[in-house]
Amino acid sequence: MTETELNEIVDAWVAGESAEQGSPEHQANWWAISEVLNWTLDRNGDLLWRFILAAYKRDLPDKVVGILAAGPVEDLLAKQGEDFIDRVEELARKDPKFNYLLGGVWRNTMTDEVWQRVEGIRNHRW
Repeated sequence: MTETELNEIVDAWVAGESAEQGSPEHQANWWAISEVLNWTLDRNGDLLWRFILAAYKRDLPDKVVGILAAGPVEDLLAKQGEDFIDRVEELARKDPKFNYLLGGVWRNTMTDEVWQRVEGIRNHRW
């Protein structure tokens, strides 16, 4: 997937998640929400991680920040945490905005080790 294609998905995902469920805007952008969900279900962690990196840097509404934390970030750590926790920790140490995002992540089905590392790196909880 090219960066242009990824950015188109991020644009549509943000627009869809910003809109009221069932609204024309939400329905028009459902394809991007569905695509991100499929990456989670298919355990396509590399694409999901690229999506997270592209999305969190944007100036997102609080609602969408919460959805990003409790959705893609939490899902990545719950399903493939062992493979991505090093990257998550490194970015959380370097970037306060990403660390803030971790405040909206719940344990879900993360292993004890992954969850302890998430709790150990984040500066706050929502």
